[in-house]
Amino acid sequence: MRSKQDFQQLVQDLFTPILPYLESQGSHPDFHEGGAIFDMSASGLEGVARPLWGIIPLVKGGGEFKHWHLYHDIITQGTDPESERYWGAAAGINQRSVEMAAFGLLLAVLPEHGWDPLPEVVQDNFAAWLANIQNCPMPQNNWLFFTILVQAGLRKVGRSDLVDIDVEADYLNKLKSFYLGDGWYGDGEVANIDHYGGFAIHFYSIIYATLFDNPDRELSQLFLDRAEAYCEPFSYWFAESGECLAQGRSLTYRFATAGFWGAVASLDLASMKPGAIKGMWARQIRQWKDKPIFTQEGLLSRGYDYPNLKVCEGYNSPTSPYWAFKAFYPLMLEDNHPFWQSEEQEQILDKNVYPMPAARSIVQRINGHSIVHFAGPIEPQFELDKYNKFAYSTCFGADIGALQYSNMLSFGDNILAFSFDQGANWQTRLSNSRVEVDHNDLVIEWTSGSVDVTTLIQVLENGESIRTHEFEIHSAAWIVETGFAVSNWYQERQTLQQASGISATVELLGTTGSSLIMSQDQHNKDSKQCCRIHSNLVSPRTHVPYLLTKLEPGKHKISSKFIVSPNNN
Repeated sequence: MRSKQDFQQLVQDLFTPILPYLESQGSHPDFHEGGAIFDMSASGLEGVARPLWGIIPLVKGGGEFKHWHLYHDIITQGTDPESERYWGAAAGINQRSVEMAAFGLLLAVLPEHGWDPLPEVVQDNFAAWLANIQNCPMPQNNWLFFTILVQAGLRKVGRSDLVDIDVEADYLNKLKSFYLGDGWYGDGEVANIDHYGGFAIHFYSIIYATLFDNPDRELSQLFLDRAEAYCEPFSYWFAESGECLAQGRSLTYRFATAGFWGAVASLDLASMKPGAIKGMWARQIRQWKDKPIFTQEGLLSRGYDYPNLKVCEGYNSPTSPYWAFKAFYPLMLEDNHPFWQSEEQEQILDKNVYPMPAARSIVQRINGHSIVHFAGPIEPQFELDKYNKFAYSTCFGADIGALQYSNMLSFGDNILAFSFDQGANWQTRLSNSRVEVDHNDLVIEWTSGSVDVTTLIQVLENGESIRTHEFEIHSAAWIVETGFAVSNWYQERQTLQQASGISATVELLGTTGSSLIMSQDQHNKDSKQCCRIHSNLVSPRTHVPYLLTKLEPGKHKISSKFIVSPNNN
């Protein structure tokens, strides 16, 4: 996977296992791998629409796609209210609205394939089905762009009569307002900080500014300026070997995280050369090639580094992973474009510690990897673990369900947890009330629901950091603080050191690297480690080092030092 032709072939190879389902089941492909919170008709729509994110760039850039006739038949079925294979009209907050965006892009970029060959009655059904998105309530986040993409497609094929310009103006103003600064977007009113900033809001804003007819020029330039500002800080969310930060929602989309780099490949940036962008993009895609992310049929599975439904959100259906095709945006660039003519450049980052106030975080580099000390908003509906850990990394992975099995004293990584019933029930960070980034210090005021805590994270050099927590408890409590998980997928972990007492320490070595937690206060602590199965994003078997403290009622301060050393891949 080096040349444009290699990546064109990759799209074909990834699409091929889907083809038999489309040929036999039409508009409702079903991989027979379970479901999601929405109906299987919407899941089938995903299986049709999401590959288009790669097929459209493939064809626009000169590649061949032999199955347009199949898509014409499927669109005919799926948009005909009289058909047994009708996708159904979007109503309320609906997954169908999400998938309409790919069809909007199809009409806007390749009307000669996605519109012109259709009979007039099918065009009318298709346009009416798409236009209905404007009548549906939307989550106030990146979803607003789905309507913008549909409207652009309708305009391109001469159906401006169906476009509600007031909805368009309202949504664009709202999307513009999600900006946090320094290139970072928060996804919506909750302001989630995760990969949706890159493969969603920035991605769609670049499409708006560069591919659509007659966009708002001032807004387009604003979107492009913000995208360029995002390049430097977002680079720190990637390892030199290509892995990206395993944090936030929808990680089952996997190499969709390369989508931002694919989109900025189309821009002429003063701050980043095409070869540097190409390196970021290609390494992220290539690092997946030897991981067990496919079913026996060659379909993308749900999970992250391995198949695992635990890491998924309720809206991840069996066909959802194909949003990964957003990574293939650069395929629409001409063969002689500087992106394709440039040699990949290695990642060169000049900051060992990088405070990012707009992202409520501080990034630390060690052995070519990133540790992100994190205090972004917590969104409980997507599991606390997606956002409430004190650190995430490009190497060690994160545990989903950190308190699952906590009654057995088994805990996920990078949390502080309290129990007031001798370990039967536990609570961890529920919400933040104040976050401050001051140089290399991160201060977080947060609550577990019954305990208010002030945490100071001091980010040092060489993978070292110190977390200090101040709080008051009104009854006796057990308190657990955990370090980074190490992978022991195929090999046993090694305990490099372990001691309890005032100087309690645990250090573990796994295939992903070493992880140490060491007490920095005067409390007696038990040093422990636990084995975690199928909860970590990058390994189905990990060990987590942690310290257990038992405290009486009163005001307390506890402190631990963390040292991680990721393995170079």
